[in-house]
Amino acid sequence: MNIAKACTIYGIGRTYCYRLLSEGHIKAKKLGGRTLISAESLNQYFNTLPDYKSGTAI
Repeated sequence: MNIAKACTIYGIGRTYCYRLLSEGHIKAKKLGGRTLISAESLNQYFNTLPDYKSGTAI
C-alpha cells in the first residue's frame, strides 16, 4: 500500500511513518517513484505494540 493509505489505516502521520521505515520497524519497496509499504510488515509491527490497559498513564 502507499504511504498515504498506511497513514490513514493506522492513524499515523507521514513523518512518523517515514520514521518507522528509517528505523527498520516496517518495510517498503520502490516501484518507480512510489514507495509501497508491505501490509504484512505493518501488521507485524502493530502486533508488537503493547496492549492497552485502562487506567495507565501514557
